[in-house]
Amino acid sequence: MQRRYCSCGAPVLVEYRFSGRAWTTVFSLGRRLLRKRREVCPCCGRALDIDELS
Repeated sequence: MQRRYCSCGAPVLVEYRFSGRAWTTVFSLGRRLLRKRREVCPCCGRALDIDELS
């Protein structure tokens, strides 16, 4: 698990999980798990993208 930050400064935990035949990126903000495809930062509303997190 890696700690990254949204451009607004909100901390985001990133975890890579192997499921079946592919890797899935799972974002976590505290206790709330988020799926990569449709989730946004709850602080600023920006779509979460692993390549844009610092």
